Amino acid sequence: MNIDNLDGILRLDNEKMFEMVYTWPKLIELIMAESISIPSQIDIGKYHLNYKNTFSQVMITGMGGSAISGDYTRTYFENSAELPIFVQRNYTLPKFVNETTLIIIVSYSGNTEESISGLMSAIESGCPTICIGSGGKLEEFCLKNELPFFKIPSGYQPRASFPLLFFPIIKILDSINITTLKSSEIQEVILQLKTMRETIKPEILIAENQAKQIALKLHNKIPVIWSPFLCVANRFKCQINENSKQLALAEELPEFNHNHIVGFEDLALDHNFIVIAFRFPSEIPNVSLRFEITKEIIGKKVKIVDIVIKEGNLLSQLITSTYLGDYISMYLALLNNQNPSTVDSIDYLKSQMEKRGNTQSTLMKKLDSLS
Repeated sequence: MNIDNLDGILRLDNEKMFEMVYTWPKLIELIMAESISIPSQIDIGKYHLNYKNTFSQVMITGMGGSAISGDYTRTYFENSAELPIFVQRNYTLPKFVNETTLIIIVSYSGNTEESISGLMSAIESGCPTICIGSGGKLEEFCLKNELPFFKIPSGYQPRASFPLLFFPIIKILDSINITTLKSSEIQEVILQLKTMRETIKPEILIAENQAKQIALKLHNKIPVIWSPFLCVANRFKCQINENSKQLALAEELPEFNHNHIVGFEDLALDHNFIVIAFRFPSEIPNVSLRFEITKEIIGKKVKIVDIVIKEGNLLSQLITSTYLGDYISMYLALLNNQNPSTVDSIDYLKSQMEKRGNTQSTLMKKLDSLS
């Protein structure tokens, strides 16, 4: 379709994904105005959770867009946090978690079965636990057992609600003095998002719209996404998968110089790949040099498109690059004649898991049995 046709966009985007993503600055402001009460300790059945312990590590657990918010947290605080931050994408937690591990369970719906299972594992391991979600079983259980719950607005597509999943995490870590959050950095993010969206929103025509231009380059291609921050590449990959219904690959530099680069050596000339390279002012000089040498090696084999983030603190660089990637994926969905909101394969898989194994309902009953 013609991605400059506003009526066509509205018809295909009938669940208002563009409208949701447009509100990111407002969502950040909303979250930063909220607070969460952390108890000293609670008992859930026979399990004791002590929130006054000296924490030795943080583990963020979730799936999909919820888990990606943990990846961004780990990346943002990599050079400043005194404690290790882990991200877990599974039904269970590693054996090493204990009463000094802060667990943050993230599930937009509050009903993600892996998250519910992770909550059970956290309680059984005696881990102080905080949940983030819009409602569902997580909220019900937390309210019943006085477990800390950071409630976020409902009614959004989970992957369109990235600020609602990421900013509560960094706000929680700041409130319990694990990390330090600078209000000036948050304000810079909000300002830069507001500025960026005025240049990439649907009303801006292709000739002046970077997101539309890149989407056109990705149409009918298989994007290979490079970034010195894997969270950015992986988020963009997932948005292309879910919004655009299109395959994509994500790679992190310098790691891909030790494997991925060799895969281009025998690439056929009639291939369907295109490389998208995210570049940041915060990338270290050796990484910048690796980008340039890698381009020399494979530039004759595949088209390379740079997405250059020119300014901002690290948090702003991470969020604005993600914002641009989301808009690109939505325009790409339209080019593919796809509604960016639907995820039929995921919906079918979830329904079959429950139909064939009663997976979600069984986990919910087990969770209730803990208290």
